[in-house]
Order: sequence, then C-alpha cells, then structure tokens
Amino acid sequence: MRTLVLPVSRCLTLREIGVARCDHFIKQLAKLSHSRAEHGRVVLRLALELAVRHEILSSIPMDHVARLYREPHILDALTAPEVNVIRAAIAQWESAVNHISGPKPDGQLSAIIEVMLGTSAWIGEVLAIRRRDVDITSAIPLIRLAGTIVSRNGEQTFRQDHPKTAKSRRVVALPTFTADAVRRRLANAGSMGLDELLFQSPDGTPLTTANVRRQLRHVLGGAGIEGVTPHMFRRTVATAVNANANIELAAELLGHTDTKITVQHYMQRSELVNPATAALLDRAFAKDEE
Repeated sequence: MRTLVLPVSRCLTLREIGVARCDHFIKQLAKLSHSRAEHGRVVLRLALELAVRHEILSSIPMDHVARLYREPHILDALTAPEVNVIRAAIAQWESAVNHISGPKPDGQLSAIIEVMLGTSAWIGEVLAIRRRDVDITSAIPLIRLAGTIVSRNGEQTFRQDHPKTAKSRRVVALPTFTADAVRRRLANAGSMGLDELLFQSPDGTPLTTANVRRQLRHVLGGAGIEGVTPHMFRRTVATAVNANANIELAAELLGHTDTKITVQHYMQRSELVNPATAALLDRAFAKDEE
C-alpha cells in the first residue's frame, strides 16, 4: 500500500477511485512489471473491500477492471554440465589466482551455490541458516530451513524467524556435495555460536540477497557466463527431482503445499514425450501381416 498504491491515490477520496482510475493504475504498474501489477491489484482490492464493508462504497471498482495477462515464457533450468561449468568458474575466482585488490574471496559463494543445489532453498532461506540449523554429524546430514533474510529500504538487513511462508519450514537431507561444502564452510569459519549465521559478512552481519546476486553476476560475467540467477538453481533442482522421481517430491522439497505452483513456476517442461507411446501405438494400430 505504501509503495505502490498511496503514491498515486493519497490525494483522492475513496469515491473518486472508480473503475477507470483503477484500470489505469493497474495498467501503468503492468508496464513496469507483472508482479507489481498483481501486488497493486490485490492490495487495492483489499482496501476497497473494506470500504464496501463499512458502506462507504456500494461496490468494488476492481470487479470491473480488465484482467492482467502475462506473456508466456520458458522456465530456465540448468543441465548438469552447465552446473559444473558454473562451479568451475566460481572455484577459479575463489582461488584468487588473478586477485588484484580488495578482500580475497572467502569461499562462501561456492558454498551458497552448493546449498541451493542440495536443498532447492530460496537465496534468502540459505543466507538465514544458523549454526543450530545444521547437523552434519548424523548418518544423514540435515539442514533445517526456518527463516529468511529481509532487506528493506532505510532499515538494517535482518533474519526473519520464518521462511517466505510459515508452512514452508522444512528439514532437508543433504546430498554429499552439499554436506561437504557445509563442512568446509564450518571449518573455515572456526568457532561459531549456535545462533550465528552460517553465511555472514566479515563483521558478522547478515549477507544481503542483493549483494550475493551481484557477486554471482560479477563472477560468472568474468567467465563469460550470462543470465544465471540464484532462482535458476531452485528451478534446476525442481526439474531434476521431477525427472528422477515425481512432482509430489519436488513440491515437498521446494516447500509447496500445492503441486500446481511447482508445475507453473518451477518446472521446465521436457519436449520429449514418454517413448512408451511408441509401443502402445504399435499394439493399437499394428498392420495386418500379409
């Protein structure tokens, strides 16, 4: 409301906010981004519904606003060879062979990538992992995803004590490559309090998601790799789990309560139709032997 709606409506009375104004407002937001338009539409509708309940308005103007359409796009997921190229580029950068000035790489970026690949977690969830959330001594190493990093304009970055949604708290068994990366990180970090973050700045404050994205873009850009984002690793994991198991397991790993979300936003569709159709059609339409 504060960032999207009020800047264009604070000088208007509720009765001045009609269908035409609402429609224009949503269309202007859509020119900036689809997600902004969706957020603006939801928040404005909630405000106008409240006005109707208090009998200030007789109807909700948003009921007659044109629908939002989003251009279809192909979800990006990385292949195993592409993942290994990215790993190699980050390892080369962290080796500091060509380091010129500033602080030397501390190995955190590669560990962050390995945790994302091993858990499918959001980047904010990974940066919010505390020492107490990690168990690498049990037969099956585990990480508990129970928070996220929040950065707001004018405020200090902090750890929120629940993930994107409260229902997405989960404990994830770690593949070997992730467990090894976490062990290296703990060894490099030295003594850590239980509530200390696994990944943190040199002065002990939380890393921001924006800085990690910027660093990843810089490192991969130097290796000639463009277009890779932290969220792409989440899609990559979802696609791999679905391909080797099923959509239900992929949704559970991602913290989704509805597989429709997983399919719509995280699953890269394979162009290969199940080859079992060939045998099926052979049986259905076999030619009579002459």
